[in-house]
Amino acid sequence: MTIEITKQQILAALSHPEAEEGLYFQNLYALHEDEERPAVESSQQEILDALKDLIREKKVRVNNEGESPIFFVVGA
Repeated sequence: MTIEITKQQILAALSHPEAEEGLYFQNLYALHEDEERPAVESSQQEILDALKDLIREKKVRVNNEGESPIFFVVGA
């Protein structure tokens, strides 16, 4: 899987209504059966690398104020 596909999948997951309040990192690689948002079908390392790119590109922002970072799509 290319990093560009992973980035597209992350943006799709973060843009879904279920992600209105953001998603934790583990929510990006572990989709529960009752969740309807699109899956990110990459390894944890690939997701992390793609998130770093998306943050640098200002397409994703991160809130580090809690125990774990929460990721949001910019503009949502």
